[in-house]
Amino acid sequence: MSSTDFKEQFLKNNQPPIFIKLLAMLSLVRWYNVLLVTIGLYLSSIFMLQDHIPKIDVIKDISLHINVVAIAFLIMAGYIINAFYDFEKDLINHPESTVFGTVISKQFCLNSYIFFLFVGSSLSILLGWKVGLFNLLFSSGLWIYSHKLRQKPLSGELGASILTVAPFASISLHYMQLNFTIFLFVCYIFAITLTREVIKKMVSLKGDLIVNEKSIPILFGIKNTKYIILTLMLSSLAPIGFIIPYIFEKSIVYYFALSFCLIVCGLYLLKFAKTTTHFNKINNIYKIIIILAVFSILLY
Repeated sequence: MSSTDFKEQFLKNNQPPIFIKLLAMLSLVRWYNVLLVTIGLYLSSIFMLQDHIPKIDVIKDISLHINVVAIAFLIMAGYIINAFYDFEKDLINHPESTVFGTVISKQFCLNSYIFFLFVGSSLSILLGWKVGLFNLLFSSGLWIYSHKLRQKPLSGELGASILTVAPFASISLHYMQLNFTIFLFVCYIFAITLTREVIKKMVSLKGDLIVNEKSIPILFGIKNTKYIILTLMLSSLAPIGFIIPYIFEKSIVYYFALSFCLIVCGLYLLKFAKTTTHFNKINNIYKIIIILAVFSILLY
């Protein structure tokens, strides 16, 4: 009997309390990331896409709430299936936070995935064929990423970055609005996310080696990967230069000034980065940039 089978049998005979399972499920669906995306969708709807409409009218839009909830459920389904496929690597890279296989069984995980996918898809269909079709394609993309793309160098990072900004495209499609400033903002988020995804591969290098995953650092080496990260970090500065003229008189310009300084700090740390701890510091800088980006919409 394999260690995974043993854990499954152990879970059957020693079921944890439902409260513990619920806490484990919250961890599995990355509730903090889902919450951040949810806040971002609401803020972008109120302050960017519908800034010419009274904010109270946007808040009263029931279809907006349905779309946000649908996207949230689809994202949670994506996190569940990703954890399902990433189980072995997560045990190595994040043993302290891995709940799948220790608190939650495989079957419970798959049943939860089906439930979240069903709710998200059902709500999406209520929004009309355009938004419904887009959200269904989004959920399919999440599964394809978890099952196929995540193990492929560059394709996995590109896939994760596209899927990160896709929910905002759903909201734009919902309102049938997209101006050039918002497009540049989305491009900036994409560039920041892509850079962070490659940095994360340096953080998870040990786990990738053990499970024989052909990640960018393993294929190209640490030195060349640092050059790739450098190129991506510099390229993430480009959208800032393009967007500044359009937001120069808005308060959100202070966010981009701060993010510019943080990226420069990241470039300095990259020069001397050698260990997982060093790259994790750069990863945290980019995490801060992404979190601040969501709340910077309030300044738009």
